[in-house]
Amino acid sequence: MTLLDAKPPARSIKVWKPVVVGLGVVIVAAALYVVFRDYPEERAVTRFLSTLERSDYREAYRLWQPAPSYTYENFLHDWGDQGDYGRIREFKILGSRSKGSATVIVTVRINNEDPPLDLIVDRKTKGLAYSVF
Repeated sequence: MTLLDAKPPARSIKVWKPVVVGLGVVIVAAALYVVFRDYPEERAVTRFLSTLERSDYREAYRLWQPAPSYTYENFLHDWGDQGDYGRIREFKILGSRSKGSATVIVTVRINNEDPPLDLIVDRKTKGLAYSVF
């Protein structure tokens, strides 16, 4: 056997398998984080709007977690049957985006009306407010 007839040493797949699996786990975990990061805030908006669908305005006012200057009467003016959207019959969460580390902006379409509404949700308290952004 000459030097030219020698075969190169075989690479072991066993060495690369943990690296590939590890990278796959990191990629899947990062994708899940991006997709579900704002899920609790979207759920808070869903809970609020579902409460309005049932016309349980006292509970919806509690979920809103208003400032003392925003009275129940103000809330009914905005969200009651005579409010901007009338009686809430349906809604759809269109998306969400983080605004800093403390708030999330959730975009929702109410009663199929345009333009969609942006609501701010506090990450810590899950209180809601109208978006100024």
